[in-house]
Amino acid sequence: MSTATLIPTPHLRVEDLPAPGSEWSEYASFASTFDPEQRYRSVDVASEVANWAFSRWQKNGRLPESVDEIRACLYFEQRRWRFIGHEPNPEGMRWVQALVAEMRRHIR
Repeated sequence: MSTATLIPTPHLRVEDLPAPGSEWSEYASFASTFDPEQRYRSVDVASEVANWAFSRWQKNGRLPESVDEIRACLYFEQRRWRFIGHEPNPEGMRWVQALVAEMRRHIR
């Protein structure tokens, strides 16, 4: 398995994001460009941010408010589905698609 090149958030460009309607593999590959320890100093803290954001989105549709929070969520979705051993269910795909759309809005 190849290692993704990390992209620091300040250097992130719209062109780096998966296109709308991309396959899961594109989202997973992009998610691997984030190192949660660089931003949150702990994978556990980043995991808490991601779990909290997903729970909030399920309850009221609100998305994370910063690019780093969005990237943490994508990073942990990629890890979750890799651990489970298959691609996301429909809700998981809606979540990652919404995250990338929100990130695109922030970067433009």
